[in-house]
Amino acid sequence: MKLTFTFVSLVVITAAMAFAFRLEVAGTPTFWIALLVPYGALAIVAVKRLWDDGTLLDVLGPRWGDLSLGVVTGALLLIASFGARAVLAPADSTRLPWLFRVYAQVGDPDHVQRSVAYTVALFLVVIFEELVWRSLVLDELTARFGTRRAWPLCALCYAVTALPTLYTLRDPIAGYNPLLVTAALGCGIVWSFLASIKGRLVPVIIAHAVFTYFSLVQFRWPSH
Repeated sequence: MKLTFTFVSLVVITAAMAFAFRLEVAGTPTFWIALLVPYGALAIVAVKRLWDDGTLLDVLGPRWGDLSLGVVTGALLLIASFGARAVLAPADSTRLPWLFRVYAQVGDPDHVQRSVAYTVALFLVVIFEELVWRSLVLDELTARFGTRRAWPLCALCYAVTALPTLYTLRDPIAGYNPLLVTAALGCGIVWSFLASIKGRLVPVIIAHAVFTYFSLVQFRWPSH
């Protein structure tokens, strides 16, 4: 079986990440558009395939316990991310600008919270990402390699698309920025595993949304 969706997703999203995570578009609508357009197009393909397979409601239909599972998973990842940040970019080190460069791309947190458009954009990116990686790509990898190999491979592919940020989010003193690649790999492992064992996306989407919103908008660390 050819890994068509996986290859296309890798190429398209890697290019989108390279464009979106440039200093020139930090905190602007262009940043969000650059992610929403390619992810949205691929998400439409994912939804169509789920519809054609007759599994759309099974994959996206909510069930009892989804909210609690998603919130707990997202909260645990958030706590883990604080520990990872403390190791990779401690407050008293020259590597702290790595963290501020990531924050700069999203924009002022107060602005994001007050803006309905930006908040909706953030959650749409989360939903689209899960439809692409934990549905479209994970299903294709599972069919090709089996469940035990598919979810770690899916997480690896997800992290690969963040590789351009090593360069685009670099700091003149601290050097190449590994924060997004590290986060994508760590969170990707958890989200891909959760999607694999549950066979559905709702708890994964909730976990992803909780982690992304609170780490980038509500609980920025250190305060900036």
